[in-house]
Amino acid sequence: MISCQAAPPAVLPPTIIAPVTAVTSPTVVTPTTDPLTPTLEPTPAPALTPSPTDTTTPPITEKPAAIPPTKPSPTLPPTPTPDNLPQIIGTSYEGRPIYSYRFGSGPIPIVFVGGIHGGYEWNTILLAYQVMDYFTAQPYRIPANVTLFIIPVANPDGLFAVTQNEGRFLVADLAEDTFPGRFNGRNVDLNRNWDCQWSATAVWRNQPVSGGSQPFSEPESRALRDFFLETRPALVLFWHSAANGVFIAGCPETDGLSRQFAAIFGSASGYPVHERFAYYPITGDAGDWLSTQGIPSISVELKTHETLDWPENLVGILALLSHYNKQLQ
Repeated sequence: MISCQAAPPAVLPPTIIAPVTAVTSPTVVTPTTDPLTPTLEPTPAPALTPSPTDTTTPPITEKPAAIPPTKPSPTLPPTPTPDNLPQIIGTSYEGRPIYSYRFGSGPIPIVFVGGIHGGYEWNTILLAYQVMDYFTAQPYRIPANVTLFIIPVANPDGLFAVTQNEGRFLVADLAEDTFPGRFNGRNVDLNRNWDCQWSATAVWRNQPVSGGSQPFSEPESRALRDFFLETRPALVLFWHSAANGVFIAGCPETDGLSRQFAAIFGSASGYPVHERFAYYPITGDAGDWLSTQGIPSISVELKTHETLDWPENLVGILALLSHYNKQLQ
């Protein structure tokens, strides 16, 4: 479920609080000239002809000959699997790619989605990237039976509209008015475009917005739908801002499995848990449609349009993963 308020002035996102462990290999530095070739220096002539027994250390230290001079040792990845590599799951109305990033390789898929309202809810995008950075640095936090997929920007047109960026961005990149970033390039609210109580004219707060010409009329919605149906996640979590709570999916009745996951996340994070979004009528919601497909879903609404609520979300995420980790014990 989603709710949006007028955006206060933007602030810098918090620094990742988790320790980062990285493994890197030494860089091989290869001299560009034969070490026996004399080096011209603005010194008297005798210095131009070094003796064969000259032991002066050259300015650039050679590596042992056994190491190929043109093949530096690669940086070791965080895990031996091809995690963290982006997969393009579709494109936006204006042709921008929608990326999914995979972490872990277990049989239980879980999906986190940020930025379905693009640059208007830009803090949900920065939060998604921070979660990605956390699991890149600490992949062991993901249980062996889980594969985590993170889609940081579900609405790249909306992000570009207010940052002129298609991926990571700085708060300083944001336009003063972020409202146009709520919609895709065809001015459709992507979280009103799903086939659950869909309406062409939808509502956001106290004004009408476009739900599209029909359910899944927008390429972004179709890309997400197809990815979800192919992946069949055990849970899909959407980040929104800024209603300060965890909202349970349902179409029209509240979904039981979604309620269980909302309780786990809410209990750990301290967010209040809501059965339904009751501030104004919602039609065509992504999480509600997922519940009709037997896929549990919750929407986590951040407290404001500027904060990432990192401590709350980190403990909530780890609580969800712990739920699956217990199944291994």
